[in-house]
Amino acid sequence: MSDVWIFQYYRIVALIQVGFYLFLICSSSIFADDSDFSTIFADYKKGNYDSVSRLAENHLSSSNTEKDPRIFFLYVSTESSWSKLKKNIPKSPDPQFLNSTQFWNAIYLFMERALVFGENDLIVKWGKDFQKHAKQSPKYADGLYIYATSAYELKNIEEAKRILSQIEEQALSENMKSMFQKLKYSLNK
Repeated sequence: MSDVWIFQYYRIVALIQVGFYLFLICSSSIFADDSDFSTIFADYKKGNYDSVSRLAENHLSSSNTEKDPRIFFLYVSTESSWSKLKKNIPKSPDPQFLNSTQFWNAIYLFMERALVFGENDLIVKWGKDFQKHAKQSPKYADGLYIYATSAYELKNIEEAKRILSQIEEQALSENMKSMFQKLKYSLNK
């Protein structure tokens, strides 16, 4: 992986963390039972990320049928063990999370980490679901970009081109336009 990709990754992560932090605060009134979320989010605000990861994992693995996608997001954001995170990511989207922006933002973060670890197969697997269900996510174009990049890395040029054509339809930041143009150029060599 080139230094450009790594630099872009860290730049994007910093912007995402600020935006998602504000999004989580603003969305706290949407869910009826906030006790688990409030407890976990309080630890998150204090920087107790190990505690957040542990509490969120317990919540998500409980038999409670009312899972909170905000807690899933906090789990993905704070789990430090890549192997543990991979193990705890569901094999497919939970039906109650399909319309949740927080869930798809968490999957976006998961795809970013998979990119850093060079796990392109995981990105392509989740990228397909992301492309299909995450259109409401503010990170939709970025997620598609990661998906297209991974398809390209796996030498699936036609799939990468198809994904890029969908990215072209999105409103892109200047940074994303630049990254998009570089990948598009690489695909057309």
